Amino acid sequence: IKLYNMRTLILFLLTLMLSSQVSFASTIDMFLMSNDHEIQTQSNIQDRIMNAFMNSFVVQNNSEMVALIDEISSSYDNSKNTIFLYWKGYAYYYNSIIFLKTNDKKKAQEELNKGIKALESIKTKNSEDYALLSMLYSFSCQFLGFPDVIKASKQATNCIDKSLKLDENNLRAYYVLANNDYYTPETYGGGSIVEENLLKAISLPPQRINNPYLPSWGRQESFELLTSFYLKKKDKENARKYIELGLAEYPDSYTLKYNKSKL
Repeated sequence: IKLYNMRTLILFLLTLMLSSQVSFASTIDMFLMSNDHEIQTQSNIQDRIMNAFMNSFVVQNNSEMVALIDEISSSYDNSKNTIFLYWKGYAYYYNSIIFLKTNDKKKAQEELNKGIKALESIKTKNSEDYALLSMLYSFSCQFLGFPDVIKASKQATNCIDKSLKLDENNLRAYYVLANNDYYTPETYGGGSIVEENLLKAISLPPQRINNPYLPSWGRQESFELLTSFYLKKKDKENARKYIELGLAEYPDSYTLKYNKSKL
């Protein structure tokens, strides 16, 4: 099985298992990394994190992810560039999911809190920082009881509001906003803004400037969540439309293929 196909399959299975979201420098403040501070890689940081995440299920341990987190931490210590704090938060998020998959909820929460701490330590946050932080706060709600869960939910909302205020054309901000709403129970007003925000998300490019150090996630996830939303609402016409559009861009998406089988 090709690594990419295996990756999409594992993500799809995790999405079903969790029944929840598993899932910088600003685009203005672009930078050139020196060889002394650069993470040496043939692929971008996001892909390296995802590959470490997938490999953890193959080798049954998270040693590669831990090593990568240490590497990212070292890159931040050397450069003091907050792009590495962003990716540290992203890596801890997926490390949390690894522990959640093994039913170690205590360790999963600890790793997620490390990701939140890394992002919160960014003194001047940009839209991307706030979008990811919102996703982590939302994900943390599953570990919390009352009243902490209310506090985390409010923090998720505040962060995504700030993200959109800083950049109204941030694809990931719209995806996270929709994702947070999708998993909010309808009795608490959930589901009312999923469609409009996912449609906005897929109208935007993954990146406005092609740079391996900046995030590109969110577009595939938006197609997947949008089609799941339409199927949940029994709107097969729109589900079919966006499944086909999504598969045209992401033919290996197991979620889109699975949703297509439900039409």
